[in-house]
Amino acid sequence: MFSKIILAATPKPSTKHATDTALALARRHNAQLIIYHACELPDVHWGAQSSITCPELVGDTRKAIAEHFGTRLDGIDHRIHVVCRMPADDLASLATKEGADLIVMGPHSDGKTCPVPRMWGLVDTNIARVSMQTVVPVLVVSRPSPLLERDPKNIVMCTDLSTPSESALCHAANMARSFGATLSIFHVLDTGLAYPSPKYYVQDMQVFIDEAIARMKRKYAHILNGVEHKYEAWEGVPYCEILKYARWREADMLVLARHSSAKDSHQALIGSTVVQVALSPSSPTLIVNYRAKPCA
Repeated sequence: MFSKIILAATPKPSTKHATDTALALARRHNAQLIIYHACELPDVHWGAQSSITCPELVGDTRKAIAEHFGTRLDGIDHRIHVVCRMPADDLASLATKEGADLIVMGPHSDGKTCPVPRMWGLVDTNIARVSMQTVVPVLVVSRPSPLLERDPKNIVMCTDLSTPSESALCHAANMARSFGATLSIFHVLDTGLAYPSPKYYVQDMQVFIDEAIARMKRKYAHILNGVEHKYEAWEGVPYCEILKYARWREADMLVLARHSSAKDSHQALIGSTVVQVALSPSSPTLIVNYRAKPCA
């Protein structure tokens, strides 16, 4: 399933679980691992001179990364890729150039803003930009998971029935076939939080749930041939219900589209539901960008 994995690595404790997961996946799938790090030159004012050049910084950083990982890389085909550029733009370009199957990231911050932007329902800059600029799936890992020991056996795909979600479901179905996993397709009827949706109070909620499940069956049946799957739906606030459903199903991995249906899908920002799920202490979350091509 995975032949080339890019790990966006930092020495910060917050990204430790992402690092552990990437190493485990690379070793288990005999995949090549590219350890990626973007470093910035020290800020200098006009007229001042930096005491270190970019090549020197890259060389020192590459050496520090090799020492940091040490023997943990034994048995893994790997290389260390360090640049002196903006991380998001360069990482997306590298993923395309290398033909990577997966980018693994942990919670990052840009070092200049509040380190917990998730408090505002916003994703940190790097994950937002990378997931927006690359078609390579981005796996966000914020806590230990069963992926350290085995491939996923319970995959939850969360859909809003949009075209981007259908593209993400294609990827989830392919993973389920490859790993022999059970795939749960889950839809939340968004009743609203600050502004409740009045349409769901006109008649019994079960009517809307049955309609949503029937629609998923019509829309997704052709994608799920040969995959053990189930459809479920209920009402609530999307990110809360997704997290609850994942715990209930003991999900090894969550799969979501990068954004919901938007008029300008190529310009849409990463959706707040995806952010709140991915950066919560939940299962590893795979963010899949929209691919305008038929399901393979």
